[in-house]
Amino acid sequence: MVKFLNNTKAYIGHRILERKLKDRPRTATVCNINDAKKIGIVFNATQLVSFEIIRNFVKELSQKKISVTTLGYVNSKKLIDHYMYRKGFNFFTRSNLNWFNKPVTDTVEEFIKKPFDILINLCLEEYFPIQYVVALSVSRFKVGKYFDEPNYLDLMIDIEKEKKVMKELKQEITEDKKTDEQDNEIEKDIEEKVDVEFQLDFLINQLMHYLSIIKSK
Repeated sequence: MVKFLNNTKAYIGHRILERKLKDRPRTATVCNINDAKKIGIVFNATQLVSFEIIRNFVKELSQKKISVTTLGYVNSKKLIDHYMYRKGFNFFTRSNLNWFNKPVTDTVEEFIKKPFDILINLCLEEYFPIQYVVALSVSRFKVGKYFDEPNYLDLMIDIEKEKKVMKELKQEITEDKKTDEQDNEIEKDIEEKVDVEFQLDFLINQLMHYLSIIKSK
């Protein structure tokens, strides 16, 4: 019953999103990172390791005199205390979603309406609330990780091809961090954090590489 309900929510959500997109025709405009003045970043902020990586990335972009606006989704009903009053960072949670998981908060609506030169989706999983933001964003150029349909990006990085190399490197690091006293739960937590860290770092590096060599229109 729960699975059926979730599938129904997902179906309705995507149908409504597709109808909205028909009323918002858009032509992508390629933008080199060196020509970008305004960048939007949307990401999964559920794990703190993701936030730390994004925060460092924002610092790097800011040093290039780029105005950066971030929007993090926390897959929980309550905002993590660590995120309270984080200057320059905006967040929304499951409490900000309606019945079919559409974000219903002014923070998200304002983000969607901002005409970023580049919108960077750094979410490693498929979350409908983030798909909704990316799809309806009026940004000129949208980039991020490759996912199967539906996909609303203009430039996509397929990190699945690199999973074997990342897995080998991850195993080396997790082995170094383990001790004889650590139980399975701690080991699992370490492996998950390292996995997220490797994937996010790889995705950011690949995106920055391609965004630096493409020609702006």
